[in-house]
Amino acid sequence: MNIKIASRALMHPFSILRGVGFTSQTMQRFERFRSSEEKKGRVVSVLKWADGTWCLLALHCEKFGVVVVDEGQQIDAYEDAHALIEAGYLPTISLRWEAHA
Repeated sequence: MNIKIASRALMHPFSILRGVGFTSQTMQRFERFRSSEEKKGRVVSVLKWADGTWCLLALHCEKFGVVVVDEGQQIDAYEDAHALIEAGYLPTISLRWEAHA
C-alpha cells in the first residue's frame, strides 16, 4: 500500500456515480444503500483515491452537517475498499460516529 495515495482521498457527492456508467442494477443497489443510510441519519458520499480505488462512504452528519475524514480514517477506508474490490464486492463502508473525536 502506498501511504501517500491512501492518505489523500477526494470526497465527491453521491451523484457522481450516475455519470460513471454503472449498470442500472448496480445503481439500484447503490440507491438502496443510500436510502437505508439516510433513514439512519447518515449521508452517503464517494471517497476516491488517485490509483482508482473508491468506496461509498456512509457518514454521520449530526447537527452541523460537517464531517472531517482524517488521514488515519482515509488510510483505513482505502485498505477496506481495496480489499472489498479485490474480493469482488461493491465497496460500501460506514464510518463509526464518535461524539468526542
